[in-house]
Amino acid sequence: MISFTVGEIAEITGGKYSGPKELLDRRIQDATIDSRTVRPGCLFVPIVGERFDGHDFIPQAMDKGAIAVLAENGKSYDCPVIYVDSTIKALLAMAKAYRAIFDIPVVGITGSVGKTTTKELVANVLSQKFNTLKNERSFNNHTGVPLTLLRLNQEHRVAVIEMGTNTPGEIAALADIVRPTIGVITNIGEAHIEFFGTRDGILKEKSDIFKYIGESGRAIVNGDDDKLCTLRGKLKNVLTYGLNADNDIRGENVKDMGLEGMRFDIVYGGGRITATIPSPGIHMVMNSLCAAAVGLTLGIEPELIKQGIESYAPVEGRMQIIKTQRLTLLDDSFNANPTSMAAAINIACRASGRTVLILGDMLELGEKGAEYHRDMGKKAVECGADIMIGKGPLMKNACEETERAGIETMHFDTSEDIMRALDNCLRDGDTVLVKASHGTNLKDVAEYIKANF
Repeated sequence: MISFTVGEIAEITGGKYSGPKELLDRRIQDATIDSRTVRPGCLFVPIVGERFDGHDFIPQAMDKGAIAVLAENGKSYDCPVIYVDSTIKALLAMAKAYRAIFDIPVVGITGSVGKTTTKELVANVLSQKFNTLKNERSFNNHTGVPLTLLRLNQEHRVAVIEMGTNTPGEIAALADIVRPTIGVITNIGEAHIEFFGTRDGILKEKSDIFKYIGESGRAIVNGDDDKLCTLRGKLKNVLTYGLNADNDIRGENVKDMGLEGMRFDIVYGGGRITATIPSPGIHMVMNSLCAAAVGLTLGIEPELIKQGIESYAPVEGRMQIIKTQRLTLLDDSFNANPTSMAAAINIACRASGRTVLILGDMLELGEKGAEYHRDMGKKAVECGADIMIGKGPLMKNACEETERAGIETMHFDTSEDIMRALDNCLRDGDTVLVKASHGTNLKDVAEYIKANF
């Protein structure tokens, strides 16, 4: 991190400094919202959450060597403090000012499904040639994005920043600080539809990313998406990718190799790249095409694009294929929405052995939540699942569908109850899918299976 002084941070955030004047010229070496990660020379930014207040950890942060802290609650602290109206807004302002220092390509990625996987693939392709910064895991919100930007340094030659939203206006707020030179939208699905009403509402929200790419910026979108394809005539400098023949970057000769992955050709202009993505599902071909589109835009050589795609490794909890001593676990427990869950069910049911689906509630789907879950039950029946294990009140709707079709079905309220049932349920050679929205917390079930089977 190229450091700001304490005085500069006070000016950038519009805050009021209280503390020794000689500290105003001290340079901050890092910023964190987690008191456990504070190190000497750091700025501590306490965040007020639903279950905690970071201000309570200011003493611990100072004990660990923080130079100063931000604070918004009006209390007095016996340490150097920059008082601000909102620590989150102050963090965003710091990141915006810091981002402006760097004249490098920045790829901003959003969409309903596949953001993190696409971000990983894009970063993997670009890192074959450039020192590349990316969000860690899924740090894609109003704290994760600014903290990622504050990790930029003079060695970085490109940044790949994932941006998520579950609140109208959030993409605009994040894109304003990221200022992407390339804006990517992966698709327009039903994720978080509770807060946007319709897919058109989601399209409007996601499209806000393009307001900040500048006159010379490039928009890259999934041309097979029925909503995104409408942007072709509305945006300047648009590049589309997909399987349809009218896309600028298109996939051809797709071969499904089951859990081993997908082989396909990437066709662009007069060129062709044959690649294998070591992860299953047609959606991984789409994500790879997006990564290729970004790579070609930034001048990555075809062979390096191929290397970036073929060296991809899934992020923890995102369709990780784990061979235990007794079975195959598909750990997709980090998040879920109707599109991604339907794809995961399809992948699991095409694998060898019995298919055991352990599915938890998909959250933030609004008044149609029960219908979306019932559709997942129908999908499990259609694909030929052998056992359905559901968790949560919404997933009861899916369980009713599988039970009606004669599939062995169980429903539980807690992960602990599921774990107790697995000893008498799972067999050697099974393929087990674990998937749910993050708030359902099925990760513990995936970890239990890894440790005990």
